[in-house]
Amino acid sequence: MRAILRKIIIAVIGAAMLAASAAVMVVAGAMAVYGLMRPYLGPAGSGAVIVLVAGLLMLIVGLGLERWILKPGRHPAKPEDEQDMLQRLMGMAQDKPVIALGALIGAIFLAIRNPGLTAVVVKAFLDPKPRPSKKG
Repeated sequence: MRAILRKIIIAVIGAAMLAASAAVMVVAGAMAVYGLMRPYLGPAGSGAVIVLVAGLLMLIVGLGLERWILKPGRHPAKPEDEQDMLQRLMGMAQDKPVIALGALIGAIFLAIRNPGLTAVVVKAFLDPKPRPSKKG
């Protein structure tokens, strides 16, 4: 009984040490990126870059955890014709996360550079009814 308790305590202490070191590494990395970008973008732009980097890190870790938890073969897949477009995109993102990440970054920059196009795309996705044609 005493040996099991000792192993549990050592495991908890080890996990706490790993969590603390990860937190220190994330903060140090954020400070380094901020210091690197501040001369070019100013304080506000550097803060935005930190938020973007943190979001991308969360996305990568989240996709990795999801992939680890939901291993292929656990759940029966629906036939391709029954899947909607969002499910297909998520499947492609799981198969090729680096390409999906690049596409996401490109889409974000496109949305920032051309808000009119972004509004048209969002409206097309949110408007369920097809537009009536002007023929006739």
